[in-house]
Amino acid sequence: MSKKTFDHLLILFTILCDLCFIGTGIVIAYWVRFEAGWLDEIAVHRGGTPPFEDYLRLIPVTVVIWIMILQGFKLYLPENSATFKTFWKLFKASIFALIATLATLFFIYHNEAYSRWVMLLATGFNIVSLYLVRVVILRFRQAIQSQGLGVNRIALVGYDERGKQLIDIIKTKSDTAYNLVGIVGDTEIVELCQNGDTSIQHLGKIDEILDIVQHHRIDTLFIASPTVSNNIILNILHTCEGIPVQINLLPELSDFIKGGSSVTFFDSIPVLQLSEVPMQGVSGIIKRIIDIVFSMFALIVLSPLMLFLAITIRIDSPGKAIFRQERVSKAGKRFNIYKFRSMHADAEYNIGHVWAKTDDPRQTALGRFLRRWSLDELPQFFNVLKGDMSLVGPRPEMSGLIDTFQESIPHYLARHRVKSGMTGWAQVNGLRGNTSLEDRVNYDRFYIENWSLALDMKIIFRTLWAIKKG
Repeated sequence: MSKKTFDHLLILFTILCDLCFIGTGIVIAYWVRFEAGWLDEIAVHRGGTPPFEDYLRLIPVTVVIWIMILQGFKLYLPENSATFKTFWKLFKASIFALIATLATLFFIYHNEAYSRWVMLLATGFNIVSLYLVRVVILRFRQAIQSQGLGVNRIALVGYDERGKQLIDIIKTKSDTAYNLVGIVGDTEIVELCQNGDTSIQHLGKIDEILDIVQHHRIDTLFIASPTVSNNIILNILHTCEGIPVQINLLPELSDFIKGGSSVTFFDSIPVLQLSEVPMQGVSGIIKRIIDIVFSMFALIVLSPLMLFLAITIRIDSPGKAIFRQERVSKAGKRFNIYKFRSMHADAEYNIGHVWAKTDDPRQTALGRFLRRWSLDELPQFFNVLKGDMSLVGPRPEMSGLIDTFQESIPHYLARHRVKSGMTGWAQVNGLRGNTSLEDRVNYDRFYIENWSLALDMKIIFRTLWAIKKG
């Protein structure tokens, strides 16, 4: 069985399971709300128990809405796995489905009053059951593929350092969805053995490509060497035009291509976009509006606490309550970051710009408490309101350290493509304070290249959860 056929069968099975569980969710929610009696003390329903048949007729409408939204959130792709990312996508899709269902019921059954508790309970049940379906299907997929069924059979056309890198990636993948069959080209298997690739089979020459693909049941061809000319590539495309094989090209620009690169068209000319300015357009405007609204709300709500902390800091140790330090944000713009002072007033005297340590002796007793609960960061809401920073983004670095980091850390300046943030993807993944800068830069680059408003909200929620845990 080919991988494509196997994927289609699993997708069909997933949809059928979703249909069953979404319908079952309404039945279970009705029973919990009206029959079990578990919610009688917290949920009041006027009148008698509504007929069960009224809720049964909701199932077709609900199922259609849910399936459409799950498809819209790309939850039926073969690449989906049972990870937190998948659960988060499913959670967001469920919220959208709940809202869409309530809106649809209002227009279709506007004369009927359906229990909101039933809809909420059904949504909660669906989130859990649909995620468990994907967990079970993932385990089933892995079990089947471990037997050599439903795997993507891959062959390389040409061989060089990039081809070797691709082979290493395929071999080290944790799943068994890929099977490297061999290499097509003039490279002899003896030469590969000399490089230590003894398990790689030489399948034949390029002019035999059609017979090779059919005989070895190849699903995907990777053209992985610059020695394969454009004419040969065109000939491969023409030769394989009538057979179901995917053809991928590893271009010579691969060293410059990273996540977020895409192919666009300048009039009729195809252009490979290697870099773009992130957080622009409507989404960028919405991000700024969220920054303004949230920071104003936080400053109003937290103003009594901030006033109390400012007074306490002045009483605890001599010096100003607000500490200002020059930091660097988007496009190298310098600004003064605001923080509640957590160290002695002369902490940087004759020391300069250095990172604070966990048990830094320069901290005051109150400062240790402030830093533990991130209360020293509260004045940065003023920075967000002014536009120096955003709620979410790479943490701003001290200006005196930029030149050193730029020379020693690869891609460090990529962090400056967006505004700095009060919290970021690196911080919610445990990289706070005096931690590996290279790891933080990698997480910051991931955030920039995969940015979305949903990712910002995810980071904010995880930050609040981390603060709650202390």
